Amino acid sequence: KDVRGLVLRSDVDGFFSSGFDLSVFQDITHAEFMRLWTASKAIFRRIHALPVPSVAAIDGHALGLGFVFAMACQLRYMVHPEPHECKKKPPLVGLNEVAVGLPVPEWLALRFRHLTTPRIAEDLLPTGAMLPADRALEVGLVDRLFPSSAAMHAAILADLSRRAMVPHEAQKQTIGLLRSEYLARFDACNERDNDFFWSAVSSPATQAAITSALARLKAKKPSR
Repeated sequence: KDVRGLVLRSDVDGFFSSGFDLSVFQDITHAEFMRLWTASKAIFRRIHALPVPSVAAIDGHALGLGFVFAMACQLRYMVHPEPHECKKKPPLVGLNEVAVGLPVPEWLALRFRHLTTPRIAEDLLPTGAMLPADRALEVGLVDRLFPSSAAMHAAILADLSRRAMVPHEAQKQTIGLLRSEYLARFDACNERDNDFFWSAVSSPATQAAITSALARLKAKKPSR
């Protein structure tokens, strides 16, 4: 009752989430798929339906399901260090499902279009594009960039504190109204989405694409 905001973050410094381990979809049974898929969608819906301000604190790569959960939040803040201060590869965000052989489901494509534009969605989603922070900000997938994790978290605290100063009940009702249209469309396509995604995941073409993607990932790992 007293919660006035949500911060979605990773416990791993410099890394948000890369989502599903792709291997879980190899030879998955229908029962296993349904448990995994419905649980993932329930988490997304729960975050999106929260009647309080929510911020995804992205410090590092946020891909696949990791970015899906970030998209459920109202705001996405991201660390974007200066090139000379970045010891690792620049962080990327995006929905890379198509690139590894999986289609983007209807409810997720719809949310992506809400955050960007229909034209940008049609450009990025069919290729599984992963974007650097500055490009993600440009297209609307990220709302603010920060030079460090400390700066980002300070800004989140200040932002949520400011938002908590308004009357809670009025804020809660307004957030609920603003998010209700999308949730209605999410619920309306829920059952057909389960059938659609199971049909896609279990198809020979998708299974072959997943096997190929896993082989590419294995080849990139340095040998010990």
